[in-house]
Amino acid sequence: MGALTIDVTFIRERQRSGCYMGTFGTGAFSSDGAMDFLDDLVAHPLEERTAVLAREFSSVKEHPELLWREFFPDRVVACAAVVAATLPGGDVFAERLRYLYDEDLLEDIPLHAPAPGLAGDALTALLVVASQDGPWHQGWRNESDAAEARKTTDTLVRVLDEAAR
Repeated sequence: MGALTIDVTFIRERQRSGCYMGTFGTGAFSSDGAMDFLDDLVAHPLEERTAVLAREFSSVKEHPELLWREFFPDRVVACAAVVAATLPGGDVFAERLRYLYDEDLLEDIPLHAPAPGLAGDALTALLVVASQDGPWHQGWRNESDAAEARKTTDTLVRVLDEAAR
């Protein structure tokens, strides 16, 4: 839990100062893009959120050429992790969302019920940005961060693939 506490302190300081930090960890919700996506998602009424996620996945799947213009890898990973958080094996993502909510960094938990119907589309979109050498896996500061980022997406792939079967 110590690393999470550091994250929260750092995030709060940056939010108060109006500064944005880009990526501040290797987790699915550890970037400005991911946090912005979560804020946007929970601004929608609860009953609309699965449709919002479905549109995100559809856009990535149908227009992968728009990567870096209309969508970014961190946002896609966060979208997939929101779905995974509702599925068996996605506890690590659910716990992180709960933590962000408990620390008042998130206004609501994005989904309150399992969303197995989105698992296949989430997996497809995730693989656009996080396949073997996808853009999610590029540009990490060091090999340790790169390995941790790969663990994040490997877990997402496993959870989503199992639910999509």
